[in-house]
Amino acid sequence: MLRRPGVILTLAVLVLALLIWFVGPLIAFGEVRPLGSAASRLALLLVLALVWGGLGFFMRTRRSSEEAALLAALRKQEEEAAARTDKEKAATEVEISAFREAAGRAMALLRRGRGDLFVSARYALPWYMLLGTDGAGKTALVRASGLTLPFEGDGAVEAPSARFHISDQALLIEFAGRLTASEEPQARQLWLEALQHIRGLRSRQPVNGIVVAVSVDELLAMLPEQAAAYATALRQRLDEAVQRLRANAPVYIVVTKLDRVVGFEELFEDLTSEERAAAFGLPIAPDIGGDARGPSEALERGFAGLTERITQRQFVCLQEEPDELRRRRAFEFPAQFALLRERIQPFVQQLATLHRFGTATNLRGVFFVSCRQTGDNVDALGGSLAPLFGRSPATLSLTPDPGMRRVRPFFLYGLFRKVILPEADLGGLTRPALVAARMKDLAINVALGVAAFALLVFWWFGFSDGRAYVAGLKEQTATARGEIAEAVPGGTLSMRFEPVLAVLDRLAAIAKAEPRGATYGLYSPASAQGEARKAYDKALANLFFPFVWQYLRQGLANPATPAALRFNQLKFYLMLTGERPPRRETAALLGPDFAANWMLYDRSAAVDRRLAAHFSELASISFQTPAADPVLVEKARADITNYSLARLAYDLALTLPEVKAMAPWRPVDHMGLSGPEALARVSGASFFDGIEGIYTKAGVGVMMRASGKAADTLADDLWVMGRPDTVLDREREVGRLRDGLADLYRVAYMGRWDSLLADLGIAGETDARRLADAVAIVAGNPSPARELLVAIAAEVDLQDLSTSAADAIETLAAERLSQVTKTVRAPRRVVNVPQSVTSHFKAFHDAVVPAAEGQQALLDDMLAALEPLYRQLNHVAAGGDVLELGAEPQTLLGQLTDRNGKLPASLQPFFARILAQAGAITGGSSRARLVEIWNSTVLPLCTATTVGRYPFDPGSINDTSLDDFSRLLGPQGAIAAFRDTYLKPYIDRTTKPWRWKSGQQFGLDFPDTVLAAFEKADDITTVFFAGQEKPNVDFTVEVGKLDPTARAFLLDIGGKVASYTHGPPAGTQYLWPPENLVAGAAMSMTPEIEGQRNILTEQGAWALFRLFDQGRKIEKDPTDIVTYQFRLGKRAVLMRLTAPATRNPFAHDVLSSFVCPAL
Repeated sequence: MLRRPGVILTLAVLVLALLIWFVGPLIAFGEVRPLGSAASRLALLLVLALVWGGLGFFMRTRRSSEEAALLAALRKQEEEAAARTDKEKAATEVEISAFREAAGRAMALLRRGRGDLFVSARYALPWYMLLGTDGAGKTALVRASGLTLPFEGDGAVEAPSARFHISDQALLIEFAGRLTASEEPQARQLWLEALQHIRGLRSRQPVNGIVVAVSVDELLAMLPEQAAAYATALRQRLDEAVQRLRANAPVYIVVTKLDRVVGFEELFEDLTSEERAAAFGLPIAPDIGGDARGPSEALERGFAGLTERITQRQFVCLQEEPDELRRRRAFEFPAQFALLRERIQPFVQQLATLHRFGTATNLRGVFFVSCRQTGDNVDALGGSLAPLFGRSPATLSLTPDPGMRRVRPFFLYGLFRKVILPEADLGGLTRPALVAARMKDLAINVALGVAAFALLVFWWFGFSDGRAYVAGLKEQTATARGEIAEAVPGGTLSMRFEPVLAVLDRLAAIAKAEPRGATYGLYSPASAQGEARKAYDKALANLFFPFVWQYLRQGLANPATPAALRFNQLKFYLMLTGERPPRRETAALLGPDFAANWMLYDRSAAVDRRLAAHFSELASISFQTPAADPVLVEKARADITNYSLARLAYDLALTLPEVKAMAPWRPVDHMGLSGPEALARVSGASFFDGIEGIYTKAGVGVMMRASGKAADTLADDLWVMGRPDTVLDREREVGRLRDGLADLYRVAYMGRWDSLLADLGIAGETDARRLADAVAIVAGNPSPARELLVAIAAEVDLQDLSTSAADAIETLAAERLSQVTKTVRAPRRVVNVPQSVTSHFKAFHDAVVPAAEGQQALLDDMLAALEPLYRQLNHVAAGGDVLELGAEPQTLLGQLTDRNGKLPASLQPFFARILAQAGAITGGSSRARLVEIWNSTVLPLCTATTVGRYPFDPGSINDTSLDDFSRLLGPQGAIAAFRDTYLKPYIDRTTKPWRWKSGQQFGLDFPDTVLAAFEKADDITTVFFAGQEKPNVDFTVEVGKLDPTARAFLLDIGGKVASYTHGPPAGTQYLWPPENLVAGAAMSMTPEIEGQRNILTEQGAWALFRLFDQGRKIEKDPTDIVTYQFRLGKRAVLMRLTAPATRNPFAHDVLSSFVCPAL
């Protein structure tokens, strides 16, 4: 870290900055201190910082350039390495492919020479691998082996990495030298792939042996370290061969070019052909115990034996050879040959020694051969002695023999014929591979045994099935005889169809019965089935047909038979009577209805299918039938005509597979996840219950094509209706049917969507919380209502189809008709379903879909207007006092109603239901709250004031206090305040009596008696209070007539006395309540008559009214003047009481009839 230039520069600048700041003030030049002030030091530090920054930037820039160059060089190296790797990989793949192709050609050549049909070509000859360097003499070893090589010269079995030598006794694979000793990844991969391919070709015995060729030149030229390394590489290759091939093949070390040893030709040139053909080498057993001394001792003993044999041969040669030079060379050979032992020792130790990571190779021995003699020698002894004598090897080497070159193989024939090839069977699989192979053979043998057993069982079952088939036929035939006897008791056909159906089912089963398994010709059911078929046909004609004929006649005559069924019955009836050949499909359609008529108690889906099958079979046989009834036929045709053929074609079109296959249009798929939570259907249906797919935009084209098919099908059956059946008539009828069918489809299409729109509502019903949540979801964004209505608008907007659908159909009809008549007919206009539907829903579509992007549709405005309604509902749902909103709910609902009235008729029901539910909840909440307020505030006061109190209870001795009377019935009293605060928007006071206002979006549902009670309270307020807080009644009392026996009459009200003495009437003005309430009220006459009542008197605040209650009103319906007659004893007096007509409490008793309103 400290060695980095940037760090060193930073430390240096830091040290210099510290010196400038702390040591700088001490530097002086006389009296001048250049760094004495802090400003000068700061300026110098700033310069130093700038220098530090500049140097750092320069160093970083330079380092960045160097790093960029280094990275570029590294990237280039990586790219070159990748390219080199790819190139090497491609070259390896090419070599692997070449090896496989060569192996394939070799296999093809082996098949050409195969003579045994029971032995595979790949195992006909033993296979051997030849390993060694490129100069080891592998090719010469094969060619000089004495084996016949018929394909050696054609080059057909040669690849860059290997060469296949095919002989009459073995196949030898000579691998290139780089695969043996090279450690390159490409060479190793090629070696492993080659082994894998060989294993794939011969899995049971991949190779029979491995020959490792090492030349004398290589042995003598190698240093001990090089020999050990080469031996290690060979051992690694052999271990890889054992692992990949899963076989431990015998290994033979063959030392080639033995003639290169000095004295070989002089010593062995006089050998006979038999002696040259013998094998020359030593056997070595593999190491089993892991001790290297075993193979080494075997090598020592074997070499000693060979050396002894050579010495014996040398003694004879030296005696017979006259040439001094040749004798010297012959004398040198044993010593030269002995040097090879030290060089071969590492190979034997490596190849024959056991180690902990693998088994020892199956080394069979070390052999010496010479394929040809070139005269060139390698003086190994001179090379070994030269360092001891300080001489060069050339000065100590013997003079080469200038003899001729010869091609005589030494010790080869016997090596292959008597050593290697006889041991071909020693190359067996390893123990795990052998176990796997035996398990595989066992599995194959077991599979073959099971297959053979299964075949036998299969044949046995076939035989058993055939035998069981015959037995079953006999049993079913016996059963059928019994059932026929039951169906035809005494030779007469039974009126019950169940026995006949049992006979038909039994005979049909016999006719179709087959052996359960394959009989392979052991039994043939053809003859039995033929006879059973004849019996079944007779049963159809003699037993089944009478019921069918009766069914057809009854169905045609029955007015309640559906038109489509009647048409099929008439069609099959006419077919049976010879009008047309019977068709199976027509007959099969009648099976279910026949079962409904004749199998009332035993009918099921299985019975319907069985009867349909019997009807189909009845149409396929020939038998004698009665003649048609023309009256019955004409009546049936008339009934079908009344139903209309167009509707019949429409019913047929709806049953076509392509129509029934249309997926339904479900509202739940077009309203988002929150739609089912917020919306509901008035009918109670689920949103999963959709509209048939044929009534969607995608279904229009399907229906148009289906209508053509239905019209064509029905037109082809015009003969059933007794109409001409020419091609021209059929084409004309197709057009008429298509027109009628399209009209029916148009009506049904519009009806489906109108019904869905009329069925839409909002969830929540009377629950405020649920309704508030539902309104919030509907008015939110995205709105499920808007999504659903927009989706509906898309299904009813068929404008893009209207210009082509009907025109295309009519043009096609015109073309078909012109082909028939050979005349050109102008296309006529037909019912344009898309145009009609689009026009019908145009107002709805325009209200739902904006006219242009960025604009608001009427639906969007209406949904946005629901936001205040949600707030009101949420206020109610949260437990808020709805009365706090005052008239706002009523006003809002009125505004929303007006807005809803501007929507198309198809949209109004949906929003009307929302407003109705909101009004019901708001009104219901208001009623409950009003009742609560009334019962807790006004009603207790009202009850305490009026119940058991005079004047509300005329018979009570207790008076209502004037204060309570004022608090209850005054202009600002409890009743007036409650009425004006809560009920004023709902009461129409312009009429008499009052009434609840009409046209309200929601009502309180209070009865009219409540309103009458409030009106009575208002009348009391008007009469007694005159707009003041306290009761105030002004009236005038005038005595009109006094009894003659009385001299004077006195009236005392609150201490104010009025007298009358038979003079002119004079009125006296009074005010109630008087100032002196204690004085009460009294009237008297003078003179007093003993024994009679002369005075009437009352006390209390209501004394006046108690007093006047004792008089009798003369007029029945007084207004402003009320005439009273009072009797005091036997004397009477008439008084006229005058008060304003609207405020006259004496004209009508408004108090005694008053009862507290019961909300």
